[in-house]
Amino acid sequence: MTALRRRVKVIKGWDENMGSMIGKRGEMGMTLIEVMLASTILSVGLAVLLTGASRCMTVIHRAKNYQTAQWTLNIGELEYPMTDTNDVMNLAIGPIEYENGFSFERIVEEDDDEDNLFLVRTKVTWLDRGRSTTEEVIRYMLQAEK
Repeated sequence: MTALRRRVKVIKGWDENMGSMIGKRGEMGMTLIEVMLASTILSVGLAVLLTGASRCMTVIHRAKNYQTAQWTLNIGELEYPMTDTNDVMNLAIGPIEYENGFSFERIVEEDDDEDNLFLVRTKVTWLDRGRSTTEEVIRYMLQAEK
């Protein structure tokens, strides 16, 4: 009776001695479903890893651009400092192009309520993947009475 049970178990595909799936002829291996399931799990895992790596590279690229923009802003402020003058409008600087593809610009606008307060916008602009990107610092400056 034991040999008959053993033979039935082998035909169904399970061998207690080997502890794994075996075929009808006693060959070890994986079924097609198992291979497809394993490849699907592996594909999903790789897709998640590649998506995460891609997002990390995008963050690194943006951080590098913002660091370069900060550097360009500091260089522009050193080359064209905001000094006390009789006319605040003289502080305006047109777009200055730097060799790294970043540009520096300072715009001076008069405040609405005519109290000698001026709005000074300092901009750094660059192209990032075909789109114009701007980092801007806004200050208020009071012009002394003439």
